[in-house]
Amino acid sequence: MRDDPSREPWGIVTAEFLAGAQRAAQLPEAVGTEIAFAGRSNVGKSSLMNALMGRRGLVRTSGTPGCTRQISFFQTRARDGREQVLVDLPGYGYARRSKSERDEWADLIEWYLVEREALRVVVVLFDARRGLEEEEAGLCEFIGTRPSARPASVVVVATKIDKLPKSKRQSMLAKLGRRALVVSATEGEGIAALWSELRRATTAGEGRADSAPTSASTSADAGQTPVRR
Repeated sequence: MRDDPSREPWGIVTAEFLAGAQRAAQLPEAVGTEIAFAGRSNVGKSSLMNALMGRRGLVRTSGTPGCTRQISFFQTRARDGREQVLVDLPGYGYARRSKSERDEWADLIEWYLVEREALRVVVVLFDARRGLEEEEAGLCEFIGTRPSARPASVVVVATKIDKLPKSKRQSMLAKLGRRALVVSATEGEGIAALWSELRRATTAGEGRADSAPTSASTSADAGQTPVRR
């Protein structure tokens, strides 16, 4: 069922491209709480971000996986006045780019994930049909290496849930060993629940300097290998 943002406090009334960075020196000055989105190339990250902002084409999508060459920042303001920055991280797990280029991206992204003070939430995406794989689990663990003075919550999200038969959804979630939300950017399913989780997580992060990641709490070992792109 498509979530209707027209009357919701989380509905985005303004959204615009703020900046893009291919090197650490190009990262913009923080203007508010940042929510970063990370996942494999072709996981549906751009489509989901557009759905969250209620826009078409603001975050560019492509039929060619691995085309994103920068960290992109988008300034948003919700109906209730809350302002947040959504951050599009380059997709990983696609080998068409040269190894040196992928290594440069990895260094930049890993620095951003650990050192960026404005970062409060990282949304780790995985395709519902593939399940949570080693790279996503390693990314969740890597975010936990942030200094305790500036923790970031992890929100795990299964994308393209409309492409997974309803009869298989519960078993997919049960295998994760951790809490995850499900969304469909094309159908609008789960958008309201995701916004609710993001707003709760950012509020908790602003209120407690020692808050720990919440949505990614796990009963299983998540692995400890940083994601290399």
